[in-house]
Amino acid sequence: MRRLAPLFALLALCPSLARASDDCVIDVQPGDVVARGKDAVVEAGKHVNDAVAIDGNVIIHRGAHVKSAVAVNGSVTIESGAKVTGSAISFGGKVNVAPDAKVDGSRLVLGNGIKVRGEDGTNFSLNLSIGGEELGQLLAGKVAGAARNCRIVMNGSDAGTK
Repeated sequence: MRRLAPLFALLALCPSLARASDDCVIDVQPGDVVARGKDAVVEAGKHVNDAVAIDGNVIIHRGAHVKSAVAVNGSVTIESGAKVTGSAISFGGKVNVAPDAKVDGSRLVLGNGIKVRGEDGTNFSLNLSIGGEELGQLLAGKVAGAARNCRIVMNGSDAGTK
């Protein structure tokens, strides 16, 4: 049951995504990399708390360490020798992990189905459709739509986008 926790948490949030978009704020702290409409790139050797891309990809280069990586309407790519100590999540893309890269937490992909890889390495996949629309695509679209309306705030002061 523990390996399904990220999925259940996401599904619990989905009914409120449209309403939450009006108040959505992404609070960027020191040590975060956030981008909207372009890729969020973590350079080689850097240590980052959160890497987030809205309408772009998260790319983690060799030797970089990231606590969590989230791409909305994009993919997460973890290159050879890079490490994610928490979760790698993609809404509307993929999570690509090089053979000698590491993800200590879970992987969640919403898009072409719902795919979860738990911390213990077990895989869970789900393909459902509602009214002819694939559930993973439907959820990814809802998350992307809500995220596009989020304000990005740098250390407590409204800075628009980065």
